[in-house]
Order: sequence, then C-alpha cells, then structure tokens
Amino acid sequence: MKIYTVLFLLLSYYLNAQDLVSFSYDNAGNQITRELICISCDDPLRKIDPDKITDEDLVLSQDHESVSYYPNPVLEQLYIKWTNTSDLFVNSLELYALSGQVILTNNNLKGKDSTSVDFNRLAQGMYTVILIYNNGEKKDLKVIKK
Repeated sequence: MKIYTVLFLLLSYYLNAQDLVSFSYDNAGNQITRELICISCDDPLRKIDPDKITDEDLVLSQDHESVSYYPNPVLEQLYIKWTNTSDLFVNSLELYALSGQVILTNNNLKGKDSTSVDFNRLAQGMYTVILIYNNGEKKDLKVIKK
C-alpha cells in the first residue's frame, strides 16, 4: 500500500509540474529582465522560447504590469510611466503617507502616460502612490523617500 501512495505522489508531482518566471533586478530594485524557467526539466534554468508559448500556457496576473517608476528610494522627483489602452487608462493619482494622510491628488492624468511627483518637501519615510484607472481599479506603488 505504501508503494502505491509514493507512486501516486510522484505521478501527481509530474502531472502538476509547470514553468515559472524568473526575475532579475538592478541595484535600485527595478525589474530589468523576466525569463521563463522550467522547474520540471533536467536543467531548471533552461530558458524557454517565448515564441512557442501560447496564451493557454500562461496565466498572467490581471495586474497592470505596464507601470514603471524610478528612482526608488527617491530623493527629489519620482517619475512614473504607464501604458494606456483604448478601454483602460489612468485617470488620477493619489500620494499617501504611511499614516494614511493624503499628501497629493492629481486628477488631470486622462490622456497622459507619465507624470512626476515632487518629493522635495516630504520627510523621509515610506509613501504609497496609487494610480486610479477609469474602471475604478487601483495600482499601488510603494516608495521610500530618503
């Protein structure tokens, strides 16, 4: 009976084996590369040809991955860039202190794909920048002010 249990576990492991994504970051913590790796292969770091992957092979998060911001930590200006589509775009931006206090609101972002936020007069600490999309979805960015 024990051998059947072990065989069942091994079989389920191989049937559920999947490809994962590996990320690389620069010194500032920004993502610079994204590669698919095969955890069930003999060589787990073997790169997979992205041209041979279909939409059914990947289940991507519905998160808006097209948002980039730099530098983080920020000294003076935070630069934010995003990609708009015809049906999904950024309407506004809000900046919050760690205490939850609203520091800044910018409601004039419709039609824009980037902005900058002035951190010059803000104290050191952690802040949250929230991008608000036209459909009500929100994307929050954690920022450290040095």
